Amino acid sequence: MKRVIRFTRFRYIMPIISFLVIAVSITGTVFQGGFNLGIDFQSGLSMHIQVAPEAFSVTYIGEGQATLNISENALTIEVDKPGEEKERYQILIEQNPTIGDLRAELTKIPGIDVAIHVPESTATKRLLALDFPLNLGEEPAVCNLRLTDRNEIFASIEEVRDALEAVGGVQIQMAGEPINQEFLIRVEDREGERDFTQSVSSEVLKYLENRFGENRVIVRQTDYVGPRFSETLVRQSVYLISFAMALILLYIWFRFKLPYAVSAIVALIHDVSVMVGFIGVFQLEISTATIAALLTIIGYSLNDTIVIFDRIRENNAILRDSPFRDIIDTSITQSLSRTLMTSFTTLLAVLAIYFFAIGTIKLFALNLIVGVFVGTYSSMFIASPILLGWISSRERLRKDKERKKYGIKKEESALQKVEANSSVSAENITARKEEKDKVIVPAQKERKPRGKKRKKKKK
Repeated sequence: MKRVIRFTRFRYIMPIISFLVIAVSITGTVFQGGFNLGIDFQSGLSMHIQVAPEAFSVTYIGEGQATLNISENALTIEVDKPGEEKERYQILIEQNPTIGDLRAELTKIPGIDVAIHVPESTATKRLLALDFPLNLGEEPAVCNLRLTDRNEIFASIEEVRDALEAVGGVQIQMAGEPINQEFLIRVEDREGERDFTQSVSSEVLKYLENRFGENRVIVRQTDYVGPRFSETLVRQSVYLISFAMALILLYIWFRFKLPYAVSAIVALIHDVSVMVGFIGVFQLEISTATIAALLTIIGYSLNDTIVIFDRIRENNAILRDSPFRDIIDTSITQSLSRTLMTSFTTLLAVLAIYFFAIGTIKLFALNLIVGVFVGTYSSMFIASPILLGWISSRERLRKDKERKKYGIKKEESALQKVEANSSVSAENITARKEEKDKVIVPAQKERKPRGKKRKKKKK
């Protein structure tokens, strides 16, 4: 017979350890000054910028207005002259493989002049697409190149942080691969400052250009996030997790019974609390990826818990005469190999993401690594002990009600019976010893006189 591991022996010590860990992590977070809220949860100016080398610059000297747009497949120039139809020139990237070829085609357009800043043999496929058309005029409009070799990287996230140190209240995240040199920059809202968006965006752009060079900084997007929006986002995240918990409670209540549902929810609250404490103590940035990681861990931990609970329900029907504590130990032991193998294979995938990914995905993977350990632990040492305590308490209450109903006295406990038996045994031994020490004296029988008594003669 397979050996059964007595997991329920730790039903008191493990929850106490978990409670202490959560309490210490909350205290550590408070001493650290609270959570490290990311760009998604703070009000202020949000900028998406990219640092890239110059390829060429275009000027237009002619009638009307001209615009330049670059997509992955073509470069398009539109000229709008007053009183005339709009002229549209499209140059396909595929037909002009080098910057030199592209320049030759551009200069055929009346009023267009091109100044190249890279070798003419540079591939046009490296041109960065524009998010919106550039207005052409006497002021050069710069087009940039994407990097193709990691050795060409000249703008790391540390260098960007160093360049913007003087701005104050800045948070920076890398967007995408390091070779793209794209960054998300959030500057905290400065209450009372006029034209906050205009002044701060100009200030950020100035410091970055001073560090990396003029015309090398591309502003992809600029948005202002107000305090109400950030507060709403935080509130909605809390509502989302709470709503997920409520649905899980209803599902397990329907699938199993209320004790199972409550035990699973307590385990999930434990998982979220440990995860949030870990994030707070180590000051990991809280972003939308963090919320996604928490929801993922809730689902993963719930899967482990349901597997164990399903086995408990099956064994409860099979092993009717066994104590519920033994049923839980047997069920966890039977599910242990599956639980550990699932956790191990999940960790392999998540570790690969952690070591080879960057930016937000790397942080997401780190949260998942911690969550896998916590979720596996809580299924065995938090959810199951709570279920055992609930079922045992309910069984005791049921027996007490039956005794009161039928007037049955409460049975003596095993300890009381042992003590009673011990006292009886001691009394018996004492009595026997006293009987042994007694000296038995046989009773003497009265001797009957033989014959008749002789009468004395009278003198």
